[in-house]
Amino acid sequence: MNWVFFICAALVAFSAFPGAARSEEKPEGVPEGPQVERYRYEAIPMSQKTSEKEFIEMEFIHGEGGIEYHSKVISTGSSEEISIQMDKEARFLSARRSTLRGPGIPVQEERIRRDPYRVVLERSDERGKKAKEYNLPSEKELAVDGSLLALLRLFPFNEGRAWDLFMVDFSGYSITVTVHQEAIEKILTPAGEFECYRLLTVVNIPVLKPRITYWLATQKPHFLVKFEGKRGPFTPSYSTVLVSSEWKNQEK
Repeated sequence: MNWVFFICAALVAFSAFPGAARSEEKPEGVPEGPQVERYRYEAIPMSQKTSEKEFIEMEFIHGEGGIEYHSKVISTGSSEEISIQMDKEARFLSARRSTLRGPGIPVQEERIRRDPYRVVLERSDERGKKAKEYNLPSEKELAVDGSLLALLRLFPFNEGRAWDLFMVDFSGYSITVTVHQEAIEKILTPAGEFECYRLLTVVNIPVLKPRITYWLATQKPHFLVKFEGKRGPFTPSYSTVLVSSEWKNQEK
């Protein structure tokens, strides 16, 4: 389960969180027009048992039709690419993931799409195709991979409130999580020092209750500065930090 950049987001049945500002936010100081945000991160395993680190390239494209999210995770011998379509208010529409595990191994692909009442996951590999459906709970927001990062920009910061989200993973899992703000603190990264909102995400799995922490910049557009936690139930815990960022007008 890739909670990090799915967790590792759409409005279910077109309803909004009370009090949340449902509007697309642009980086401060960037000219008006369609915007492109590019970020690069370094992910380092927090356990001594695993030494392999990863690099993550992430892009948000803000256009007239909505938001596009693209990411690429690069590690030794494998790569993963994800594309997600959202509307202007970060409501999830569809997603695609392609995974290459190594030379000579077929690419595995998953697609996720939603209608007002359900989510459909389709997976294809050398063994064929499979499909799975989930009913959407009307009272919870839907998040899929990196769409969560766009959705969290609309979190009601400094209001002492929590969000309950319904999340679907490309691997075929569905879970609920609860997000709340813990603090405001400064985080030092290779890209510089940033004042951040620290958001704690609790995964609602009985007994285990894994916790994932996100640090989002207090400056708009509240981009991801740091992340700590598991990518999934069987993955190492990673500390992921921002290495570089770039904001510019979209090329036509």
